[in-house]
Amino acid sequence: MKQYKIPVFLFLLFSVFQCPAQTEIEDHKEDRIDIEYKACVAKDSSSANICNCAFVAYDDWNKEMESAYKKLMRTLKKDKDKDALKNAQAAWVAFKDAEFKSYDYMFNRPGGNYCGMRQDGRIDIVRTRTLQLRNYIESLKKNAK
Repeated sequence: MKQYKIPVFLFLLFSVFQCPAQTEIEDHKEDRIDIEYKACVAKDSSSANICNCAFVAYDDWNKEMESAYKKLMRTLKKDKDKDALKNAQAAWVAFKDAEFKSYDYMFNRPGGNYCGMRQDGRIDIVRTRTLQLRNYIESLKKNAK
């Protein structure tokens, strides 16, 4: 049971700290990546294609998240703010890795579209973080005016 203390703690931590930006995240318009993902799946609904489309969408969201993180780091001026973001991102990466590992165990089954389910979960986590980072950037821009 001890092995679950950190992931549960991180889950609770992120649940609490994402609340201020969560309303704006839920109100976001559909992103280009999600539109392309849906179009890719619509072309061919086979499990293999869904999995391939999901891999592409995950990679695109991951690149967007990395870009948003770097932009936010450039936006922050104080070292303590940058350190806080670095620590938060490191904690988020630990959460993400633990969550992805659980997906690998839960959805490592033959048949069906388990690959797509596993990738959809991964997409959701990285998309949410990307949108959080984007919201932080926008909030800082608004407050700087």
